[in-house]
Amino acid sequence: MFAHLMVPVDDSMLSAGNVEAAVQLAHKLDARITFFHATADLTTREDGDVLRMIAPQEFEEAAKGDTHAVLARAATTAKVRGVPCQSLSRVCDRPAEAIVEAAQQHGCDLIVMASRGARHGLTGWLHSSQTERVLRQSPIALLVTRVAANKPLAASERALAVILEEHRSIAAVVSGMRDLVGVTDEAVDLTTLEAMVAYLQAFPLKLHHPKEEDFLHRLLRLRCPDSAALLAQIEAQHAQEHERVLAVLEAMRGFRGGDDAAARTLRERVVLLADGVWQHLGLEEREVLPLAQQHLQADDWAEMARAFEGNDDPGFGELPAREFRRLFTRIANLLPIAGPQA
Repeated sequence: MFAHLMVPVDDSMLSAGNVEAAVQLAHKLDARITFFHATADLTTREDGDVLRMIAPQEFEEAAKGDTHAVLARAATTAKVRGVPCQSLSRVCDRPAEAIVEAAQQHGCDLIVMASRGARHGLTGWLHSSQTERVLRQSPIALLVTRVAANKPLAASERALAVILEEHRSIAAVVSGMRDLVGVTDEAVDLTTLEAMVAYLQAFPLKLHHPKEEDFLHRLLRLRCPDSAALLAQIEAQHAQEHERVLAVLEAMRGFRGGDDAAARTLRERVVLLADGVWQHLGLEEREVLPLAQQHLQADDWAEMARAFEGNDDPGFGELPAREFRRLFTRIANLLPIAGPQA
């Protein structure tokens, strides 16, 4: 029986699917997970040294890369399922070796990975991949959840992967907000909280929720009329979330004004917002997405995939989705990462 899984992660749709599969497996096995992310060592590159000298702050951000963002989404996926986890990052130029070494050091008994594979059929799926290198080097068992070259993601999987990735980002932000205000005897970090509230205003309220309503909800109402009441409830929660964000902003203004009760009010409103978002996302994933998988047709999923992968669609919000990913990365870099780093 496997009790401790090592799950390497990166910022790709294939990795996101692997995380979901690994978390489901860990949940069934009552196992824990160590998420691992390898970051390239910029100091080994000539342009990295130049950047460090002329723009040290920019170098520091580049050196962090998307490590915190990737690990925050993965950890949130585990939290949703109640799977205990820790996060681990390493700066290295040999990811496969780092994965094997970390798995041994942390007592993992199964490594769970997906492979992009090769384009030459089943016999060549491991060629030149990190998965192949881990397989050759590791004394620990390796489970390959998917070989993308031989089994490309279907439109339904692509659409769901984007939706779930966005859910994980939103959930990570509100969880971070809750943590920021959770210690009553410490000052609230307003700078970080402001960034988080701005993210919620700009991304879920102006981009994610409208896309869900315009595509997922519209198509589900068409294919499954019985879903109308559930979808109306979800849309009412979208409106309620907007009101709760405004309430947090009002409480932040009072906090700056020195109101004696402002700190308590701010904490209460942040907790109410965060808990509401968690419950909302859980309802969508427990009820709406399974209904979509049951009732939507292939053409519906193709339309959904185009919509949710369309990062530069000017019809939703002022910024393309890729800018929100960068904003989420900056927010994640402001928060402590769970687990050791090297």
